[in-house]
Amino acid sequence: MAGAVADGLSNQEAARRLSVSAKTIEFHLSNIYRKLGVRNRTELARHLSR
Repeated sequence: MAGAVADGLSNQEAARRLSVSAKTIEFHLSNIYRKLGVRNRTELARHLSR
């Protein structure tokens, strides 16, 4: 899921790709941000590219 967002997909596009709701994407993204210590999609993409 983080990879789909890091690829530049919106929450809605990622939800369609993964067959879940956009709210599910938002929920999991907030948990990913917290656990990785990032604040937004840009920081997430940078973190994942390391």
